[in-house]
Amino acid sequence: MPSRRLLVQHILHAGLQLAPHPTIFELRRAAQSAQNEPPWAPFSSKEEWELAQWIIESNISQGHTEKLLKLGLYHIARDAAPEKFKSFHSNASFMDKVDSVPGPQANWKLYEITVEGTQVDEDGQQLTETLDLWGRDANEVIADLMGNAEYKDDMTYEPTRKFQVDEGGEDVHVEEVFEDIPSARWMWDIQKLLPDGATVAPVIIASDKTQLSTFSGDKQAWPVYLTIGNIDKSVRKSPTRRAMVLLGYLPTTKLLCFSPSERALQGYRIFHYAMSLLLDPLVSSGEQGIEVVCADGWIRRVFPILAAYLADHPEQCLVACCKENRCPTCPVHPNHRGEPVFTCFRDPDKSLAAMQDPSASIHFEDEGLRHIPEPFWAKLPHANIFTCIAPDLLHQLHKGVFKDHLVKWVSHGDEGELDARMMRVPPYHGLRVFKKGITGVQQWTGNEYRQMERVFIGAISGMHPSQPRILTSARAILDFIFLAHLPSHTSATLARLQDTLELFHINKDVFVDLGIRAHFNIPKLHWLLHYVLAIANLGPCDGLSTDISERLHIEYCKLGYRASNRREYIQQMIVWLTRREKVRSMESYLRWCHASPAVELHTPSSDDLCVSNPTLPLESSVAHVVPGLRATVYDLPAAGVAGATFTTEPGSNRAEHGRVFDSPVSWRAHIDDESQGVEDDGDDEGESFSTYKISRLPGLGLLTGNAVQTLHTAPSFAKALQEFMLSESPFTFNHTLSHLLSTTYSVFKQFTRVLPAHHTTTRQAPFVDRVRACPAVGKRPAYFDTVLIRTDESTAHHTEALHGCRVAQVRAIFALPPHLQRHRSDPTEPNSHLAFIEWFTPFLEREPSSRLFRLARSYESRERKAAVVPITSIVRSCHLIPVWGDCVDRTWTSDTALERADYFHFNEFSDHAMYYFVNFV
Repeated sequence: MPSRRLLVQHILHAGLQLAPHPTIFELRRAAQSAQNEPPWAPFSSKEEWELAQWIIESNISQGHTEKLLKLGLYHIARDAAPEKFKSFHSNASFMDKVDSVPGPQANWKLYEITVEGTQVDEDGQQLTETLDLWGRDANEVIADLMGNAEYKDDMTYEPTRKFQVDEGGEDVHVEEVFEDIPSARWMWDIQKLLPDGATVAPVIIASDKTQLSTFSGDKQAWPVYLTIGNIDKSVRKSPTRRAMVLLGYLPTTKLLCFSPSERALQGYRIFHYAMSLLLDPLVSSGEQGIEVVCADGWIRRVFPILAAYLADHPEQCLVACCKENRCPTCPVHPNHRGEPVFTCFRDPDKSLAAMQDPSASIHFEDEGLRHIPEPFWAKLPHANIFTCIAPDLLHQLHKGVFKDHLVKWVSHGDEGELDARMMRVPPYHGLRVFKKGITGVQQWTGNEYRQMERVFIGAISGMHPSQPRILTSARAILDFIFLAHLPSHTSATLARLQDTLELFHINKDVFVDLGIRAHFNIPKLHWLLHYVLAIANLGPCDGLSTDISERLHIEYCKLGYRASNRREYIQQMIVWLTRREKVRSMESYLRWCHASPAVELHTPSSDDLCVSNPTLPLESSVAHVVPGLRATVYDLPAAGVAGATFTTEPGSNRAEHGRVFDSPVSWRAHIDDESQGVEDDGDDEGESFSTYKISRLPGLGLLTGNAVQTLHTAPSFAKALQEFMLSESPFTFNHTLSHLLSTTYSVFKQFTRVLPAHHTTTRQAPFVDRVRACPAVGKRPAYFDTVLIRTDESTAHHTEALHGCRVAQVRAIFALPPHLQRHRSDPTEPNSHLAFIEWFTPFLEREPSSRLFRLARSYESRERKAAVVPITSIVRSCHLIPVWGDCVDRTWTSDTALERADYFHFNEFSDHAMYYFVNFV
C-alpha cells in the first residue's frame, strides 16, 4: 500500500522562547492564594458568582436587575446564608462589583478628532466637527490574545512549510500543503525579514459599518476587529471562543462642515486618519518587537505585522484608496476585468507617491486612486496592503458571483421553471427546501445562499438543452465555490481551482450570445483571479471570510445598542461590553483553575514584571496627521542549517540527506498512511465505517414483518431478509417466508454517525451524518433516506471514492429477535442492526455538461431490487435530485419526487464533506 509522508520545514530559532514567566492566570491565582481568597473572588461565594454571571449573560436591563435583587426570594437567600450573598444588594452595588473583576488589560481610550471644514456659518466662521474615535491599544489587545491560557493548545509561534509526499513504488508525488496562516507563504517570508528568534504575530483586521436602528433612524456603528494568525482558524472562526476582539469604533458622521461634493473624499481621509490612530502602536512594535508572555508560559519577542484585512468590496476599495470600479488588489483596467487577465499587484510605494502628488504621477489616474496623502498603512512595517486584501467568501462568492449574477443569468426568462424545481427538491439532512421558490425572496442571508448552491446544479440541469455551455459555466462556478471552501489546500487543489475558473471563462460568452449580458467587467468576478495566490499567501479562505466579523456585529454592536438609552450610545455600548468581557474572563479563569493542578509560584519581582510588559506606553497627546485634522487622546479607567536532514517521527529511523530549500531550516517528516483518518471502534480492519449511534429503544416500536412491509412500503422485506440470513448461515437457517412475516422486529427511526475528517491535518468540526427511515404519520410525510453502500470491500482504498459504492434507499432500520440473531455469523456482535434497502443502478460515466452521475432505480423481475444489509456497510447518507427534463411535472412535490421520478442525479454538492469525498478521497 502506498505510504504518505508529511514533511514539515522549519526556520531555526523562529518563535524563540526567551525565558519562562507565569501567565496572567497563574499570577492571579498566586495573588489570591497569598491573600487566602477563593478563585471566585471578588465575589463572596461560588453561588453569588453564578448569580452575577447569569445577570450579565441574560442581558436583562438594569431596572430588572434592581427588581431581581429586591425580591423577597433573594432576601431569604441572603438571610439564610449571609456570608455567601454579601457583595451586592442593589443594581448599583452589583455593577460596582462587576467593574472590580479583573479583565483584559487592553483598556479603552477616547480620541476626539476635530475636523475643520470648508463651510462657514451665518457669522462667517469656519464650521468644525468633533468626532469620537473609541479604541484600545493594539499591542495590548495582541498581548491579551497571545497570553490567553485558553488558547494554549491552539497557538502556533513559528511558520512552517508542509509538503505531502505520496510514495508508491517508483513514483513519488509531492504537493505543498496550505492549512492556515502559519503554513502559508506570507508568514514564512516575513519571518526571514526579522531578527533571529523573532516571533511573527500576523495581525488580521476586519471592519464593516453596520446599521443599529432596526426600523427607523440612522444610528450606525463602525466596528474594527482584530485577531492574530497564530491562533488556529478553527478558534478564530468560532464566535463563542472570542478570539477576534473589538479594537475600536470608527466615527460615523455626515460631515456637514464640508460641501456635498467634498464629503465623500473627506470621509475617506477621516477613515484613514482614524485607522492610523488605532494602529499606530503597531509601527514601533512591528519594527522593534515587544516582549509578551505567551499562553504557554514563555516570554517571546513578538513582531505584530499586518497580514490580512477582511472587508467587503466597497471597504476594500476604501482601504486600498481606489475607486469602487477598480480592483483593490491589482491595477487592471476596468474594461478588462471580465477576462482572465493576470496583472501584478499594486505597488505600495508607487501608489503612495501618486496619492501624495497626483499631478506629478501618471499612476494616479491610470490606477483609479483617490487623493489620500496619508493612508493608515503607509508607515506599518513589512505591510503590503494590496496583498493583505483577503478573499471574501460571503460577499464575493455567495452573494456576488452566485446570487447576484449566476442565478440571474441562468434563470433569465425561466424564473418560474427554476422556482418549480427548487420547490420539488427532495428533502435531505440539513438542507432547506424552498417551498415557495427563490425569486420571491426579498431578504437573503448567507445561509440561504449556501443552501441554494447545494442543489443549484441539479435544479438547472436540463433547463437549457440547446445551450450546454450554460450548464458548463454554472458547474464551473459551483466547483470554484466549493473548492474555495476547502479547509486545507494543496498544490493540486489550487491548480484545480484555477482550472475551474478557466473553464468558466471559456464558456461564459454564451450569456453574451443570448443577450443576457453585455460584458463581464464585474469587480467580484474579476477578483476570483486572485484566489489562488491569496490562498498560497494567507491560507484557506474559510479562516479569512467576512462571515466571521459579520457574526460579531450581533454582540459587539446590536445587543450593546439595545442595552443603551440610544443617546451617546457608543460609550454605553463600551461599558456594557467591558462588563461582559470581565465576566467571560472570569469564566475562562475558573475553567483554567478547575483544569489546572495547584502549583507553587514565586512572587514576581519588579524585574519579572518589567520583562513581561507586553505593551508600549501611550501617553495623552495631540496628534497632527494632515492639515485640518487633530486628535486628542484620553486614557480611560478600566470600565535549519545547510545539510538539514529528514527525521521520521515517531520512530528511530533516519532518512537520507534531503534538499534544503531555505537556510537555516530544519525538517521533520510525519508518516501518514493513507488509510488513516477513519475511525473504527470495531475489530475488523476492513470495515471503515462501523461506529454509529442508535436509540436503545425502537422509536417505531415492535412490528411484525407484515407491518414493516405495509407501513414502510417494503413488499420484498421478507424475501430479502431470508436471502440475507441464508448468506449468514446457509446450513442452519430454515425459516420460511411466512414465519419471517409473523416474527416481531425492533424497528428504529434513524441512526447517526460522526463521519471521519478527510482533512486529517486540520481541525474540522465533526460532520454528523443522519439516516432516517420513517413511514408517514398523519400529515407528516415519510422519510426514507438514500445512502451510499460499500458493495466491494476490495476497493475500499481505491483512488476514486465512489468506486465500489452504490446508492440505495433505506426503507427500514431494524434489529433481529434473539431466535434469529443466533443464526448470524457472529451472534454476539454488538453492532448488529440491519437495514432493508432498495438499490439504484451503479455509477457509470458523468454527464458531459453537469458532470453529475445519472442513476435510476434497479429492478429485478419487474420489482425493485432489494436487500438487507448491516448498517456498518453504509458509508454515509447521500442526496438524489430528479432528472427534471425540459419541464418539471407540477404534480410532484418535494416529498413525492423521489418516488415518482424515473431518473436521478447524484448530488455531490449536498454538503462540503460529500463534495470532498467524491472529488478528492
